[in-house]
Parts: sequence; structure tokens; C-alpha cells
Amino acid sequence: MERIAILTSTAPLRKTSSRMGVTKQRINLQAAVDLAYRFDVIIVGSLTADEVYDHFARSLPRDIRAKFRLYPRSFFHGFRTREIMRTTDDPRSPGWQQILSENGIPFEVLRSKVGSDHRHTQQRFSWEALSQFVTDPRVMLVTGGEGQLFYEKPAAAE
Repeated sequence: MERIAILTSTAPLRKTSSRMGVTKQRINLQAAVDLAYRFDVIIVGSLTADEVYDHFARSLPRDIRAKFRLYPRSFFHGFRTREIMRTTDDPRSPGWQQILSENGIPFEVLRSKVGSDHRHTQQRFSWEALSQFVTDPRVMLVTGGEGQLFYEKPAAAE
């Protein structure tokens, strides 16, 4: 069975280094290699600049590059609405729905659950709560930073 890693941030794939008082963030290739050995497909999507994703893709060893599916800022900006007064326009939720769909990962768009007052409430898909919507048992959500990778099985997949 294919194993899939999903990262909603590039933070687990970066590391900070200081040289002569100058602090820079760099690509953490060891974290990328670790993910490639553990998973068959690694999906990374965030509002990080396209240039960062381009640099990351060029830096990956050729043998693991095919496992990575990268979705930069320009991908998500294609989901913005054209309304004049958009105060809650976050393109990441519709963007992540598209990413999950095109990668064949089952998920729920609307979830019903029983609240603390024993009434049913409905929750709409949110990229910030992927664990509550992704129902695919092959998926592992990956978070972390500075070379630390934390793995979480989606709650909806259990």
C-alpha cells in the first residue's frame, strides 16, 4: 500500500544557521531524504514563495525528486475570490481540497459531529484541521521544524 506524507508548511524542511552574525534559513535535505525513505508520495503545500519551492526542487537528489509534489503560493492564489470586501478569503482550504482530489486522497468536505450540548453541528472543510477531514488510512500528516519531523495519523482515517 502506498504511504503518503502531507505537509501544510515547509517548516519541517528548513533549518536555521548563523554565520558571522547573519542568520539564514536553508533547506534541510536530511529531513527530505528521511521523508523519501519513509513515504512513497510527499505532498508539500503552503503560501511559501514559489522561489523557495523552485530552489527546494532543484536541491533534491534526483532519485527522490519524483516522490515530492510541491504546491507553492502561486497555486493557492488561483483560488482567491474576486470580491471587493474579502476579509476571510483564505485560498488554502479550497487549494487543499484540490490537492487532495488530484492526488486521489479521500476526504470529507462537510463533517457532522455531536457537540457538548448533544446537538449535531456541521463543520466545513478547513486546511488547518486536515486531520478531521482526511479519511485515507495511507496518509500521515507531518509537522515539525528545524529538522524534527512529527507524524500524526488523521483522526478521520481511524
